[in-house]
Amino acid sequence: MVQFIHAADLHLDSPFKGIKGLPAFIWEAIYQSTFQALTHLVDLAIEKQVDFICLAGDIYDGEDRSVKAQAYLKKEMVRLKEAGIPVYLIHGNHDYVEQNGLQLDMPDNVTIFPSAAETLHYETTKHERIALTGFSYNKRWISERKITDYPMRSSQADYHIGLLHGYQEGNASEHDKYAPFSLPELRSKQYDYWALGHIHKRQVLGEHPLIVYSGNTQGRNRTESGPKGCYLVTLANKTEKIDFFPLAPIKWETVEVSLKGKKSLQEVYQVLNETIRTYQNEIHSTLLAIELTNTSDLIEGVLRKIRQGDLLEGLQQISQTVPFVFVVQLSLQSKKEQTLPSLVQLFPDEWQQTLQELQTGTAFKETTQSFFDSQRLKDVLIDRDEKYRQRIVQMAEQEIRQQLGHEGSGIDED
Repeated sequence: MVQFIHAADLHLDSPFKGIKGLPAFIWEAIYQSTFQALTHLVDLAIEKQVDFICLAGDIYDGEDRSVKAQAYLKKEMVRLKEAGIPVYLIHGNHDYVEQNGLQLDMPDNVTIFPSAAETLHYETTKHERIALTGFSYNKRWISERKITDYPMRSSQADYHIGLLHGYQEGNASEHDKYAPFSLPELRSKQYDYWALGHIHKRQVLGEHPLIVYSGNTQGRNRTESGPKGCYLVTLANKTEKIDFFPLAPIKWETVEVSLKGKKSLQEVYQVLNETIRTYQNEIHSTLLAIELTNTSDLIEGVLRKIRQGDLLEGLQQISQTVPFVFVVQLSLQSKKEQTLPSLVQLFPDEWQQTLQELQTGTAFKETTQSFFDSQRLKDVLIDRDEKYRQRIVQMAEQEIRQQLGHEGSGIDED
């Protein structure tokens, strides 16, 4: 039996854009959250005494990785070395490897895969023979089918594991199609497990063998909601098992709250405080976005306090303790949004088809090529990544709704 941890997309030192006006202690907690998630991962590995760890790309948030992020990673890798746990690591599109002399060396228990697909061999303390195949990005955009460079399962291994930071073809995601692959291609290699990175949502794409996106270890905006963490993988005698372990010290949540029949400020304030209390947790903090529905009974003064942000500021008066529940957004669903049929209802097939086409890398690039080719913008919009595409498509969708009489918003500040 072999047991290891699969994690990806740590995004150490992520900027957490779009969160403004926070109390100092909450800003500090958010800033430290990606680092704390890594510490929790190392704690888990030592507690479980795993055979090794696979980190499937985007360890850092950018190629110009901060010294703090590198030093923190190195410190945690030293802890693993002292516990006798090796780490196999690939770099992804966010933290691709540049030979610019600005990287700290990692301890010798950490193996970083090169830019060409390579197979490494490791024997556990129980004499299980492990083969691991992967590659690291050496540039921001990799559109080639790198999976074709992966060899067939090693005949010298008891277990063969593939590490790949890439995009599954046909996956309905806002992420760009880096290093695309198909499930038949992965299965054809006859590996025992595929440790995938790049998609921030946990997904099991296939079984026998397990083909898994572990998701990111810490959500960075309200679109990355829910538990975030890693998988503890157990492979033994043709059996396979994965157990999810949450690592994130902060969770993002979005909740709809009905104010039907509520009129006064006191009634609304009481309902919202009851909602907030349901998210109190001794293990992690929560950043909460609240969307108010059924607001037609509210008196005008209450509506004004909601629109002007006065009520939100009142809800944000919390004690400086961790874990916390902090309301980052309080939005009022417009009456038109509630009464008019949505575009999805009017044109369900056409609307979904259009959105899916625009969210593909090829269609998006063709549609926006002239915009990104502007000489004045080339140095500003260098990273035409999933954040930009998601943001632009969302803004376009909002503009269409407004033109047709809808006033709904809800677009995040990235």
